[in-house]
Amino acid sequence: MRRFIIGLSVAVLTGLIAVGLAGMYRKSADERPVSRTRYIMGTLMLITAYDARAERAIEAAFARMAEIEAQVGGAPGSDISKLNTGAGKRAVKIGSDTLKILSMARRYAKITGGAFDVTVGPLVELWGFGYGGAGRLAGSDEVARVMPLIGEDKLWLDPDTGLARLAKPGMSLAMGGIAKGYAVEEAVKVLRAKGVKNAIVNGGNSSVKVIGHSTHGRDWRVGIEDPRHSGKMLGVLTLCSGQALGTSADDRRFFVRNGRRYSHLIDPRTGYPSRKGLAQVTVVTADAAAADILTKAFFLNGVAWSMQFARENNLEAIMVDDRDQITATPGVDLK
Repeated sequence: MRRFIIGLSVAVLTGLIAVGLAGMYRKSADERPVSRTRYIMGTLMLITAYDARAERAIEAAFARMAEIEAQVGGAPGSDISKLNTGAGKRAVKIGSDTLKILSMARRYAKITGGAFDVTVGPLVELWGFGYGGAGRLAGSDEVARVMPLIGEDKLWLDPDTGLARLAKPGMSLAMGGIAKGYAVEEAVKVLRAKGVKNAIVNGGNSSVKVIGHSTHGRDWRVGIEDPRHSGKMLGVLTLCSGQALGTSADDRRFFVRNGRRYSHLIDPRTGYPSRKGLAQVTVVTADAAAADILTKAFFLNGVAWSMQFARENNLEAIMVDDRDQITATPGVDLK
């Protein structure tokens, strides 16, 4: 059970994303799917709705995503850009979305034992996995120099004043593990507020949330892609209204040295890419941001810790190691 084909590239372009495979259209012409895409947060976002006059609601959802990107994206003038450039110097006034995201990130850093940590930015850059980076092999001395810049305890937040600060010069935030899931969750809120009852929001092939039903009143069907065999689908998972999923894999951003694969999933506690022997992790829960976060944490914490966490928190998870061995929670029904 590898990556969900909540977006194979071809599927995204057709607007089907391997969801609702049985029957593309409902009987009524007013219930034909309305699908729109936008390039937001460095990836292709796809929203498909099965409600009459859904176009305006979809546009409003995209506008909400863009609003979030303006705060937490890497463009000059964003909250994150200001925090990174002001690291070790000054506190920065941040927007409400940035505050919510960073507060959630700090909370999950504690919950996951430090596996998820948005202050991992310097390590991401060191290993060459910054925006568009193909990766590079970092030396142990380089890692040792960067490690003092890592740690959620060095991120200061004041909810009362809306101020935030990074404690040390050279620190930087990497928001890729949470911002997209948060944007998907917020987009769903907009759709619901606009009266949309049946829709799926697909955030760049790795974060998705569904509401209502797909074709003919059926639950949503989401395929799982095999990251080691491009285009191969390992099965189909059914998602019910209100469920979200996130997925992380080592097959999109990685390099190989001396027969070993180094992926962009870097452990902020060790300074090195994951060494847990996993190829892919998928988490199904009720919140897209939490699912986004937990796929990274599970990847870095390994199977035993992750399966226990999933059981204790009523989550579903699918984990595949680099030997094609699959571990899943009992509630997973992959067909």
